[in-house]
Amino acid sequence: MLVSYKEKIIISLLIIILDGILAYFLFSYVNNIKYFYPMLTISLIPFLYKESSKNYLKLLFFLGIIYDLLYSNLFLFHPMIFILLGKVNLRIIQLLKENIFSYMLLIIIDILIYDGIFFLLVLIANYEMVTYMDYFYKIEYSSFNVLLAFIYYPLLKLRS
Repeated sequence: MLVSYKEKIIISLLIIILDGILAYFLFSYVNNIKYFYPMLTISLIPFLYKESSKNYLKLLFFLGIIYDLLYSNLFLFHPMIFILLGKVNLRIIQLLKENIFSYMLLIIIDILIYDGIFFLLVLIANYEMVTYMDYFYKIEYSSFNVLLAFIYYPLLKLRS
């Protein structure tokens, strides 16, 4: 039995909250954490598609609004990024066979795009001094999120 649309919304909201809690506690209380940068919400995006692309993009827009309200104070920034990631995922999903490895690839692509957009915006806005090594450092420590596919895939795709 597949996970219903309402269940996906509930799971997504819980993941967004867990993402914030984990990021806060990892960096506030564990000073030596150098090998994991949590991106639970971004890693979840490929797994939310099932019914139709219209519902998928609506769900991503809604989750982006919630993410902005909770964490970023940037109105409509994350909904636009989440929809962009969703559209990229829709194109790639059409080309790949649905299995856990294709979802792992989608997580990698989503993290590269998401971090790339943020890196470019920081460079353009000259918000702080960043180098390409900062981008690669962030990508390297975000790559652990690919393993979330082993949790999300059975949770959202093959529930019994």
